[in-house]
Amino acid sequence: MTIDSFDPDRAIGRVRRLIWWLTGLGTAALLAAKGIAWGFGFLLGAAISGGSFHYLHRLVYAINAPGAKKPRAWKAALMGLRYFLIGGILYAMIKLFGLNLVAVLCGLLVTAAAVLLEILYELLHGT
Repeated sequence: MTIDSFDPDRAIGRVRRLIWWLTGLGTAALLAAKGIAWGFGFLLGAAISGGSFHYLHRLVYAINAPGAKKPRAWKAALMGLRYFLIGGILYAMIKLFGLNLVAVLCGLLVTAAAVLLEILYELLHGT
């Protein structure tokens, strides 16, 4: 495999599919093993993680797209403030619905796990 044969769009597609699979499997496993607070906590964390990946990916492609307008300043500021927004949402959801904090934090790692699996795939198979 050469660097010229790498297709980032295919890699991003695989990462997105892995995020869906890991979210579904993790939620089902925790619902079965630990109960509803763990299952929905993991689902919430994974949804926030996947959403953050999606919007960060869109922002990067908007900055790098040829001929495209640069993102508005408020969008860039929103991306910078996303961790504060995520923290506030998580705090409210945990307090209101009694979700398990450890499960939410594990769900937040779904995107990192999907990216690591994609790296492993690229090392083994290449594109």
